[in-house]
Amino acid sequence: MLWDGIRRGVIDTIGSDHTAFTKAAKLDPTQTIFDKRMGISNLQDYPPMMFSEGVGKGRITLEQFVAVTSTNAAKIFGMYPRKGVIQVGSDADMVIWDPAMKKILKDEDEFSNAKYSSYAGMDVTGFPKTTIRRGEVVYDNGEIVGKAGSGRFISGGKFQRPALRPLID
Repeated sequence: MLWDGIRRGVIDTIGSDHTAFTKAAKLDPTQTIFDKRMGISNLQDYPPMMFSEGVGKGRITLEQFVAVTSTNAAKIFGMYPRKGVIQVGSDADMVIWDPAMKKILKDEDEFSNAKYSSYAGMDVTGFPKTTIRRGEVVYDNGEIVGKAGSGRFISGGKFQRPALRPLID
């Protein structure tokens, strides 16, 4: 249903309920409904999984992948066209993607302070090779190379509804 919703334009964006709680903290038996450690460690894994399972298996197009992981969120939060598009005047944010790179997701490869992958053991095809933020390489060949603290807050602007596609095939 996820893939069908993306194809039909019912789903505008895909995001993460990422949390950096360790596995031990998440499994702590003293938690109650009032202090449950919600969320999942998946921020770095979900885009490659979306690509692998969606684009790689022909469920969505490459353009739909880019829309639901980048462009539409920039529009919804009023950051488009500064973010979410590659064009003159935008922030020069982009990801160079290797659609053939294959990996098995492993806990030890996670950058998050959670130090585990909720999807460890899963075979995934298609990963970011290089990430460029505001024209600066911040991730390259499996290494974070951007300077800690170099991110910037970007205030949102007027909501822009992503272009609707027909809901009926």
